[in-house]
Amino acid sequence: MKMKRVISLLMVLCMVAALFAGCSKPASPSSAKPASSQAVAGTQASGGAITYPFSVKPIKLKIYAKKGPDVAPYDQLAHFKMHNQRSNITVEWEQPPDQTSSERFNIVLASGTLPDMFWNLTPTEYTQLKASGAVMAVQKYLKDAPVFNKVVSEFPETKKTFEEPNGDILFLPLFDGLAANDPLVLRGDWLDKLGMKLPVTIADWEAYWRAVRDTDLNGNGKKDEIPYSGSTIGSVRSLVAAFGMLDTFYVDVKDGNKIKYSNIEPKYKDFLTWVSGLYAEKIIDPDIATNDSKKFDTKVAQNLVGSYRGKLNGALNTYMSTIAPKISGFKLYGTEPIKATDGTQLHPGCASFVRTDLIGGVVTKTNKYPAETIKWLDWFYDYTPETGGAFLNIFGPKDVTFKYGPNGEFRYTDYVLKNPDGLSTQQALSKYTTRGQHPAYNKALGSFAMWHPLTTEAYKRIEPFYDKSLPYVVQALPFTDAESRAIRSKMADITTYTDEMVIKLIIGAEPVSKFDDYVKKIKSMGIDEVLATYNKGYAEWNKPRP
Repeated sequence: MKMKRVISLLMVLCMVAALFAGCSKPASPSSAKPASSQAVAGTQASGGAITYPFSVKPIKLKIYAKKGPDVAPYDQLAHFKMHNQRSNITVEWEQPPDQTSSERFNIVLASGTLPDMFWNLTPTEYTQLKASGAVMAVQKYLKDAPVFNKVVSEFPETKKTFEEPNGDILFLPLFDGLAANDPLVLRGDWLDKLGMKLPVTIADWEAYWRAVRDTDLNGNGKKDEIPYSGSTIGSVRSLVAAFGMLDTFYVDVKDGNKIKYSNIEPKYKDFLTWVSGLYAEKIIDPDIATNDSKKFDTKVAQNLVGSYRGKLNGALNTYMSTIAPKISGFKLYGTEPIKATDGTQLHPGCASFVRTDLIGGVVTKTNKYPAETIKWLDWFYDYTPETGGAFLNIFGPKDVTFKYGPNGEFRYTDYVLKNPDGLSTQQALSKYTTRGQHPAYNKALGSFAMWHPLTTEAYKRIEPFYDKSLPYVVQALPFTDAESRAIRSKMADITTYTDEMVIKLIIGAEPVSKFDDYVKKIKSMGIDEVLATYNKGYAEWNKPRP
């Protein structure tokens, strides 16, 4: 896959050798000085130039975009203001908070008065919007989107992910270069003390876990180390990848690319037998069923956790910044996927380059300026340093959130890394950036620049497994609204029952010998009908595009 080669090249060219220090507290986000108008007006997109303005007369667009807890209001961001001024376009934003956005979306949809665009839709919301007939097909306007077209030309295999089987393009996607994440992470300093190599096979991991359990590696005079933990039971369920499956729905590439529900497969019984044995052996955190992120963070900070599965730029990077200075020798190593007995190394933390869990941007049929809207959006795919929307949405303004190092590499300032107001790196950046959670192009280098070197090493270990793991991931399929409603209706009960039973089977509250009864119950709830719909949708998705 081209993406793999591109990301590898970017890593070599652009990763940070050292973090920059010495920037004073910047001005407010709205007053950060943008790049010069001359540079902006001529911003060069690879394969084409963005030419301002997009309209002779002023245009007003209304955009609905849900807002995360740390996201700044978009109308306060200096680079958004700059882009709108050059475009001759004014944007009126509605940004409901994440926790109320679903309710607000339904109200807006029912009102009949739609915005010109929706950003950051969930797949369910996107399906609702399509079913209502509110979505405009925009492929005929993409001829005037040179940057977007350049990205698609570099990764042509991704087109089917955002293109309907009939050739319609109904949403502008978020291209996410950081597509491999969530590795298994262990205490590197403990591994070194034990004189062990990084584990690869199931036997390797069992040896490490048992050594952690039986050795006073934290030096407190007790054997209170927790070999494997996590913030949810999902961290244990993800270990099913060692049996050649993903948890819940996955594509079985070794059985005709059929979509299956792993929880009813015979191999899932083997998995449950294994993990329930680990739980009984006190390998798995005894509190795993009741842990949350706060409890888990506390255990890591108390020098108790030997391994877990977690985000590269979340837990791993954060722990190396916050916990390592407090615990002598503290190190975290990300590992490659566990090797199954048949040699498969399936990494469960893989996502499509085209994000389908978050639908980037949808133009509605009431939009009076679709051509100008697409031109305006094109800038968000532009990675031209200092002027491109994709670049500014990741790095922010030069001399405020980043500077160049002596070799031209990107280095975040002390405002980001040692924020005077005590903000985390993500919170500090969110005052000036969007982090690209909308129609955009996020290159992996945008995240690498703020990572600890051990986090970067972890990415290097899992990235080679991306190409072989992605085919197991079920993409966003072209269900009708009726099919989506039927799936949601059946899966509401199936998911609740599955979640309850898997916990009981893992912790021994129910014997694994009852697995067959558990499968019969799920089948009686309609899983076969759901799978038939999924496989029909998958066949439709795989049809050649016109």
